[in-house]
Amino acid sequence: MTKQITPTDVVMARLLMLCVFLPQRLQVFAAIGTSVYFVFRTLAMGYRPQRRDMLMALLLGSTYFLYLAAAALTDAPFRSAAFRVTERVTSLALLPVVFAIISRPFSAIIAGQLRYFVYGCLIVCIMGNADFLYHHLIADKGMIPLSHVRYRMIFEPFTGIHPTYMGVYLSFAICIAMVIWHPVRKWERVVMYLTLYTLLLFLLALFAKSPLLALVVIAAHFLYHNRAMLRQYLLPAGIMGAVVAGAFAFIPFVRQRAVEMLGLFGSTGSENITQNSVHTRRLIWDTDVSVLHHYWLTGVGPGRLLQALHQRYFFHSLYRGYAVGYFDPHSQYFSHWLSFGIAGIILLVVVLLLHFGRAVTMANRLYLYLLIILTVTFFTETFLLRQHGVLFYAIFTSLFFFLQQRDHADELPR
Repeated sequence: MTKQITPTDVVMARLLMLCVFLPQRLQVFAAIGTSVYFVFRTLAMGYRPQRRDMLMALLLGSTYFLYLAAAALTDAPFRSAAFRVTERVTSLALLPVVFAIISRPFSAIIAGQLRYFVYGCLIVCIMGNADFLYHHLIADKGMIPLSHVRYRMIFEPFTGIHPTYMGVYLSFAICIAMVIWHPVRKWERVVMYLTLYTLLLFLLALFAKSPLLALVVIAAHFLYHNRAMLRQYLLPAGIMGAVVAGAFAFIPFVRQRAVEMLGLFGSTGSENITQNSVHTRRLIWDTDVSVLHHYWLTGVGPGRLLQALHQRYFFHSLYRGYAVGYFDPHSQYFSHWLSFGIAGIILLVVVLLLHFGRAVTMANRLYLYLLIILTVTFFTETFLLRQHGVLFYAIFTSLFFFLQQRDHADELPR
């Protein structure tokens, strides 16, 4: 098999790792192009997918068929919106099938290029922060006060990636470096830890709450798993603590974002929810629960979901005396439940449990950490309804699920 691997195969695997950082139209072309390439390469070499793998792929992508069926059954005024959502989540069904076909000959090649995902995170964040510094120090001459809102408003348009989704990428990149980078020489260890600290600093600057919370859970598991070697991690952990403390001390918008989160632990009902994202999240949660109370069994369908929510936000605005805005469910769990009823949330949970079961069976910690990041983020983001989210989810969960144990990359290639 190794004699038949070509440099083009490696380049295409690297492109697949980097495609989530590309502009959205290029993402689609890159994902489709690399998928078609590896499928044809696999079939040309005489490999054929196993029936069991194909059935598992269909099960993993089964949530897509809920969208498809719901769109077909949606009333005419909302059908076009339902089909737009269905089109957006097509990768949920296609990529598991692709990886079920290419898993045996090429999954190891793709997994061996995970370091390029780390490189992509570093490059995008360096460029995004350089652009922010240009705006703050040169274009605005430092006249506008630093704030986490301003930082995010500059970072997102330049990179094209929502801060929470970039936070998910950074958390996963940190896990890649922690789990499968095994430096031997001293200078390699220095590079690894500098990479980790840099990724963490970028993550703290964005201060995406869910990915940070997931990373805390992952760090606890990592330390427990390596408890026999805890003494080796004392110095790196101390430096990492210093990085966190330094970010809070010297980056104003990191401190502001942390203070804002204190709203989770108490606030008055009279607060203007538009002035604090924590208060906004409370309103979103209450609105989702209100709609769920009426449609918990059958759901309202993906085409009517936003209309059902926006009706309630309209009355919230009338009650409070100011425009509170309009929001999607901001939770993948609520989104599935409100769209498809009890069947939708059960199917989503079943698919996630299949992934967790596979990760535990394979003893693949990186796969497990990816799932922790996703399941935690699903509580606060409709992750699968944005292209940056659904493509990331479909690529990496499918890759790991069909990755053969013997093919698992246990070292980050240099």
